[in-house]
Parts: sequence; C-alpha cells; structure tokens
Amino acid sequence: MSRNVARIAPEEPLVLAYRRVREEGISCLMVMRGAELAGIITERDLVNHIDYLIDQDNLNLAHLGRVCDVMSRHLVAVMDTDGLQTALDKCMEKAIRHLPVLNAAGDLVGVVTQTDLVRAYSHILAQQLSLASDNERLKALSLLDPLMGIGNRRAMERDLKHTAAGSDRRHLPYGVALLDIDWFKRYNDHYGHQLGDEALKAVATAIGRTLRAGDRLYRYGGEELMLLLPETDLEGAVSAAERARNAVLALSIEHDKSPLGVLSLSAGAAAGADRDWQALVSAADEALYDAKHNGRNCVHAMAAHD
Repeated sequence: MSRNVARIAPEEPLVLAYRRVREEGISCLMVMRGAELAGIITERDLVNHIDYLIDQDNLNLAHLGRVCDVMSRHLVAVMDTDGLQTALDKCMEKAIRHLPVLNAAGDLVGVVTQTDLVRAYSHILAQQLSLASDNERLKALSLLDPLMGIGNRRAMERDLKHTAAGSDRRHLPYGVALLDIDWFKRYNDHYGHQLGDEALKAVATAIGRTLRAGDRLYRYGGEELMLLLPETDLEGAVSAAERARNAVLALSIEHDKSPLGVLSLSAGAAAGADRDWQALVSAADEALYDAKHNGRNCVHAMAAHD
C-alpha cells in the first residue's frame, strides 16, 4: 500500500481537489473530517462530475461545488492486517480501484490501488516462477552425474522404464549396451585419481559424439557406462557399442598398465521388446562378462532371455 496518503477536507472547494489530482499526479484523495475518514474522491468522481456539468452547460470552475458534494460516502476499506487477496476480492466485487487502509483503531494509515495490487501480484508471480525454475534445475541436477556430465543411475532407471513401456506398446525392440573401461583400476593406481577423473570425462564426451538422436548415455557405476538405444534391434545395439569402443580408442589416452598401451573399453549389447528392462540389462551384463573374459577391447552380444 501507499503510506503517503493525499488528504482533503470535505468543505474544500472541488476545484482544489481537481488541481491537486492534476498537479500532484495522484488518482485519489482521502476526504478527512479531522482524524476521521469521511470519504474518498477519485479521478473518476471528478471526471463524472465535470461531464455532468458540461451536459448541463454549467461548467464554471469557480462554482464546481465542494469536495463533499462529489465524494463517495459508501466507503469500502481494508484493514492493515488483511491479506492481498482480501483487497483484490473487494476491488473485483465492488469494481473499485482505490481502497483506504485502516488500522485497528480505525485510523487511516494508507491506500491500496489496483496498480499496487498488480505490482504485488507480479512480484509474487515472479518469485513463484523463479522458485519453479530453481526446482527444475535441482531436479535436473539430481539426475546428472556431476563428474561425467551424463545421466546417473537414477536417470537411467527412470528412462529405461519409460522406454520399455513404449517399446511394449509399439511392439518395437530397444537395445542397451553396457560399457566397461578396461583395466581402469590399474589406470587410477598408476596415474592418480585426478587423471582418472579427466579420463572418465574424456571417455563420456567421446562416446556422446557417437550417439544418434534419441540415444542416451548414463554412468552405470564406477567406470561402467550404459547406452540406452530406443527402437534398436540387436544388430543396431552392437553397432552403437562398436562406435563407442572405437571412439575411446581414437582418444589414444596413454595407459602403461594395459596390454594395448592406451585406454580401451569392453562392451556387452542386448536388445528385445520386453517390458522387463531388468532382464535386458542382465543380458547385456552377461555379454559384457564374455567380452572381458575374451581379450577385452571388444563387443559381445546377447538377445534378451537367451
């Protein structure tokens, strides 16, 4: 509310009220009889009265009358303890734009206008939108692996459920590929965890560049990653895993403790149209086990439920 309230006595000439509204740039005057609020005179009251005088061919500023002749006597006011919703409801219900604000003793302490209410609600709306945006950012961060910048295990399980359900409805296969960086514990032990973290970020970035639209990459755990491949059969899942394997080899990250001399990965791919996504991940895990026990730096495949 505005606490700088413009006041005028009811016996004052109306021309004074007109001049004050014009010169002070205000939209209303509180009409006070001593300390008592007697009424309110607004721009609308003044305009309506002047229009009436014009219609009567009696527009003479010196004889406009007194404030009390024009002021609204049936006051609608709010208490200084009322909420904004109360003020807004009264404005809407009575089709008024100015509300005197009274304290518990009945003293005038301010005025609330429609402009004040709009500004207040605009501020509240902006705060709510900001809070919603913050919540969305927090929600997104909760699904992101902070080191690798890809989806985390929670995001992976959520998206797997969604993809599996869609695949079941449309009777289309989807694929997964589990990727494991070869001899990564040896890499960390030899080069240190800081370089290990840098290597993980480089691997995630390189694999990310191989993804098709709709494919998604997650950190499955530790140095293991998972590709989720909607509308992809087993052949397509193997191809996606091979692209990822070749992208990591192309980085040529030195790894003295690997027989290859560079960082590499092994992969297990699986595909199916089963709503049971856990079974598909289990099949990919079995295929990864085979790849790791058959020389590493290779891709093995397994259809779901094989």
